[in-house]
Amino acid sequence: MSKTMHRWTRLSSIKWEDAWQERLRFLSPSQLAFMSWPNSRALKIEAYCDEKTAKHLVKTFGGKVTRLTKEIITGDLDKPRAPLSVRGKLKVYSNKEDWTKWQEKGSRPPGIFVPAGMAFGTGEHATTATCLRLLADTAKSLPENFIAADFGTGSGILAIAAEVLGAGSVEAMDNDPACVRIAKENARTNGCRKLKVVRGSAPEWRPKKKCHLALANLYSDLLTITAPTIASILIPPGIFIFSGVLRRQAEEVCQALEKAGFTKPSVISRGKWCAGICELRTKSRAKK
Repeated sequence: MSKTMHRWTRLSSIKWEDAWQERLRFLSPSQLAFMSWPNSRALKIEAYCDEKTAKHLVKTFGGKVTRLTKEIITGDLDKPRAPLSVRGKLKVYSNKEDWTKWQEKGSRPPGIFVPAGMAFGTGEHATTATCLRLLADTAKSLPENFIAADFGTGSGILAIAAEVLGAGSVEAMDNDPACVRIAKENARTNGCRKLKVVRGSAPEWRPKKKCHLALANLYSDLLTITAPTIASILIPPGIFIFSGVLRRQAEEVCQALEKAGFTKPSVISRGKWCAGICELRTKSRAKK
């Protein structure tokens, strides 16, 4: 199969490579190329995508777009991705055809649909997948119709999963208006009636209800700043599941969470990324 593709290009500094990999994680690895040269601090980033995605990249991150004049063999770019199975309790579909078949069969376990490449997270990124597994493991121990909040919701995948796994109320926020719009679209697609998505700033946002569970997929620096806010909205011993943390920054984030009133986080590493889980200390367990 072949089609015309576009190439988005941007120059940056090599020290920001990790940050760019995080920002562009909604693209598949086969669509991205990061190039550097000996004795140079420059980093060249290329993304191979359709015209709509290329325009979105330029609008969001700058750079330039080149229309590839020759048809290319797309290979894995067009290959349907198998649904992500989460602990046998949830399946995440990124392929519309597979999702439609699941709906027709009414199969179990429950499934959610987040279109591939739509925006910021289909569950394929290592930390997002780990968060989904932690959520699946934790949901059964939470109160019936538990209340959840999602900081930096992106595509809405964690918030949607929370509702599917039993939340009676979910509030989600993101600072990016495009993410808010897309998360709302994904919520409607998945028939979510208990999920509300709003725009806000993570350190300042407060959901309307105190929560049993908080979720956050934020950069390490922002997560450190937001830790006291997250602690303030949880009902002890509320659970906090987080991701978006580089391994080299995990210790700093864990210290900030403990300082904010959480137990020492249990951290899971996948490559250079980490996700973790902890709970808000009750007064009887507070540090002396």
